[in-house]
Amino acid sequence: MAGTSPLHDDDGASSSPLSFADPKVQQCPFPAYDKLRGEAPVYRDPKTGNYVLTRYDDVRTAVINAKALSSKTGLGSSRETAAVEAVRRIYDERGWQPMDTLISNDPPSHRFYRQLVDRAFTPAKIDQLEPRINEIIHGLIDQFADLPEVEFLTQFAIKLPMYVIAEQLGVDKKDMDRFKLWSDVSVESQDPTMTYDREIESAHILTDMQQYMAAAIERLRREPDGMLLSRLVHAEVDGRHLDLRELMSILQQLLVAGNETTTTTLAAGMKLMIDHPELAGTLRSEPELMRTFVEETLRIMSPIQTMFRRATEDVEIRGVRIPAGSLVEVRFGAGNRDPAMYERPACPDLHRANAASHLAFGTGRHLCIGNQLARGELRLAFKALIDRFDNFRASRGDESFSYTPLYIAYGLTRLWISFDKR
Repeated sequence: MAGTSPLHDDDGASSSPLSFADPKVQQCPFPAYDKLRGEAPVYRDPKTGNYVLTRYDDVRTAVINAKALSSKTGLGSSRETAAVEAVRRIYDERGWQPMDTLISNDPPSHRFYRQLVDRAFTPAKIDQLEPRINEIIHGLIDQFADLPEVEFLTQFAIKLPMYVIAEQLGVDKKDMDRFKLWSDVSVESQDPTMTYDREIESAHILTDMQQYMAAAIERLRREPDGMLLSRLVHAEVDGRHLDLRELMSILQQLLVAGNETTTTTLAAGMKLMIDHPELAGTLRSEPELMRTFVEETLRIMSPIQTMFRRATEDVEIRGVRIPAGSLVEVRFGAGNRDPAMYERPACPDLHRANAASHLAFGTGRHLCIGNQLARGELRLAFKALIDRFDNFRASRGDESFSYTPLYIAYGLTRLWISFDKR
């Protein structure tokens, strides 16, 4: 079976087999993607046993092939591991059992949940948020505009999307640290390498979130306020509303959809403007290119590097047989840098005709529900930053930035910058 034998992460005879469970690979996965695309585009990871797809066409096809490759993977809400019974007891005693609604669900039931969420998340409603988003953006910028340097993530990239989605979900500003923790743990819950102890700890954290959100839901049932959570609580399809368990599942996904992707892409876009100083000037003189800059940042950096599918039957991809029951990694981060799809894929190109064809938000029925909100925040944020500042630079040299190894996500966790006021 071509492509399933272990490759190595360097040319040395003593090198270890290439694995995405390796923190060194997670720290910068792109060289591994390049190697696999050329030598083993359908690759069986020797540590996890997962089949890894790295070519754009294969990733996209797998994502939309719900019949053979199910979103019900046994990770996240339907996790089946050694900790499963202990985790179930925690949810029974403290909250609501996770369930498959959106990201981990297939048709036909996925359609019902998607229709409900789409009714609460209409483009018109998102457009109405723009004045408030701009208000938050400039309020955050005002807090660091006169400083000689700023840590961009903690002072801006984390706060902006967190404040926006938190307001929409009824989270008090004083609880933002808890909100960020819930979001981080929700992403981590998809990690196939989580330890037993971490699964238990995560269940306690996420049931804390459920209790918090349940109180907000009960309040909004009595007193609707027109925000996103209120619209979800009162939305209906064929006369049916979401119950509390369903709402908990969807809200956990909205935390990530409206938060993590935007945070990571804000930092990635700033790093691109530091590495390519001409970008800010071009975007000022040709503001119509801002949308392409956002798409290129999403494509190049892919904040969510991979999602998973479970083979429901034997599947053959590029001559490799994937047995029924296998876990398949659809590596968005690899597909988005496939040179067969994108010329000079690691470089931002503000005139790239197919920039928006990337897979950073998934595709098809599982296109990220928060993609338009994220795109709007990114566009408004980058516009405000280049309108108010120029000459972005890394203020601490090589110590200015860092990446934390993660299985699912990829992005900066620290970015110290300086700038000139305009």
